[in-house]
Amino acid sequence: MSITPTRMELSKFRKRLKTSQEAHKLLKDKQDELMRRFIELLRQTDDIRKQVNQSVKTFAAQAGLSVAGFPYKMVENLFLVKETLISADIRQKNWMGVSIIDIEYEVKEAKPSSALISSPLLSKTEHDMRGLLPSLLQLTVAEKNCHILSREIEALRRRVNALEHMMIPDLQENIRIIKMKLSDGERDTITRLIKVKSMK
Repeated sequence: MSITPTRMELSKFRKRLKTSQEAHKLLKDKQDELMRRFIELLRQTDDIRKQVNQSVKTFAAQAGLSVAGFPYKMVENLFLVKETLISADIRQKNWMGVSIIDIEYEVKEAKPSSALISSPLLSKTEHDMRGLLPSLLQLTVAEKNCHILSREIEALRRRVNALEHMMIPDLQENIRIIKMKLSDGERDTITRLIKVKSMK
């Protein structure tokens, strides 16, 4: 890179260095805060996942017992008839310039099924299955937000590293070169003046 060793150029490089250092600090602070929130969200997601997994295991064992004695087609029709409707409002929240997902939902009451093919245990199974839906929605949203934050943190890390290891050192080196050349030029000028004075 060709550098013109002038005081104006030196001033430009110093301004760019100051701007780059300020940008580096802001991006680093943002990365650290997002990383803190990401770790917190990971813990919450892990707790929800454990809860969902445990509920699914309990539900699976209970479901096996509740459908015993009923023909498969009859049970299938029961759950098809008793569909559960969910009203969901998906919105975006802003975390330090990062858009994450926020969801508000309402589980509506299922349609009643025929009492002829139902039993208390089967009704409890169906009720528990509907109870899983909110947790599954929470888990889906939490995992999606973890994915969004991880991508943003990775992008921030690349920008911070580019500033820290490439741009700022390059600017500092250019400033050093210009100062050195200006200093050499000043020494040459002083030497010439001394020679001219001595010749007089």
